[in-house]
Amino acid sequence: MHKFLWPVVLLLAGCAIPPREEAPPAAPVAAPAEKPVAPGEPWAVTSSQLDVRVYRDGAMQKLGHNHVITTAALTGTIQMREPVAASSFELSLPLESLVVDDDAARARAGADFSAPVPEKDREGTRRNMLGDKLLNAALQPELRLASESVSGEAGQYEAKVRVSIAGSEHVVTAPFTVAIDGDNLEAKGTFHLTHEDVGLVPFTVALGVLKVRDDFEVDLTLEARRGS
Repeated sequence: MHKFLWPVVLLLAGCAIPPREEAPPAAPVAAPAEKPVAPGEPWAVTSSQLDVRVYRDGAMQKLGHNHVITTAALTGTIQMREPVAASSFELSLPLESLVVDDDAARARAGADFSAPVPEKDREGTRRNMLGDKLLNAALQPELRLASESVSGEAGQYEAKVRVSIAGSEHVVTAPFTVAIDGDNLEAKGTFHLTHEDVGLVPFTVALGVLKVRDDFEVDLTLEARRGS
């Protein structure tokens, strides 16, 4: 066949071949089902101690005081699982239980809290703290804490904690240790937070020449018992 006829033959042959059908679209791959979280074993909080140290700030800070806010009224339940990092917890704290500048708490807080605080200043600080400009106890009388996740091992852990306070929620990170002895558990945490971390604005007077410092320190100890 003449070499110039080959393209025509090939073109006609191509027209004779039925068009290839498109492959049907692949079925969507189903997302793996989330593994249900085991209910865990409940441990009830039997005692607690929360110390929060807040510091004065501003150009006229010498006119103010550093304060220690304390309570022993934190309650709740810990759902223990294996490994411990799979555990979770829900805690609550009545804001009315907060005490300002307990003498024993100031003594254990160290030199920055050695100066005496008059009773009227303690009462004023507590009133401002619970008022609508800060904790807003009238709107939400309880502070609620719920674990989002727990990581770590060998007694040293870190929790992402959802904090519900003053009508809003924020997630903070807190390191803590856990020691278990039979049916008893002790958890301890010491860490820094800022008012902004939990959606609060530090208390301020006189256009900021005297105010509360944005960052504060938290000491928390919890004891819990299996199945209580």
